[in-house]
Amino acid sequence: MRTVLDARTSSGYGSRGRRGIHAILDVETALAAADTAARLRDRVAAGENVSGPAARRALTAAAHTPRFEGRIVPRTFARKASTFLARDGIVLYDNSDAFLICAFKHDNALCEPEPGATAPRQYDCRPGCGNTVRTNTHARQLRERADELDQLAAHSPGPVSKRLRANANRLRETADTHDTTAHTAEALT
Repeated sequence: MRTVLDARTSSGYGSRGRRGIHAILDVETALAAADTAARLRDRVAAGENVSGPAARRALTAAAHTPRFEGRIVPRTFARKASTFLARDGIVLYDNSDAFLICAFKHDNALCEPEPGATAPRQYDCRPGCGNTVRTNTHARQLRERADELDQLAAHSPGPVSKRLRANANRLRETADTHDTTAHTAEALT
């Protein structure tokens, strides 16, 4: 965590109110989302292509999200972080386990977030979601993971090997889909 916990914050850990650790988590989530937007801007500026149903929305969000470059986070920032996270459809979440960025819009989410949720359930990311965005980096990572699964499959018993190879093929198909549907930022904006 980038923020420092003080006695007022730590005393709120066990409370049921929306103070204490909850405010710190909102700040950390907002800062992580700003980092994700900055990385997307940097990747696109370096010439990477983007794909996915939310690609245009993600590029717009990345262009309008401020870059966090390290500074003292005042107590009032927690309120600003909550407001930032409530911007439905414009906040970007990196999901490194699913090799994608989620441009979270509650109505499009297949992860079935709670009513009023301001963030996706990243552990329940599903293929075909209208919030997904991939870059060339994600496609490369998908292929690398597929190669790892193939190596595991070579040393695994029959049924496990079969499942690992099927998962590797699915990852490669996802990367191939990115390659065929990806566009430059200029083409999307």
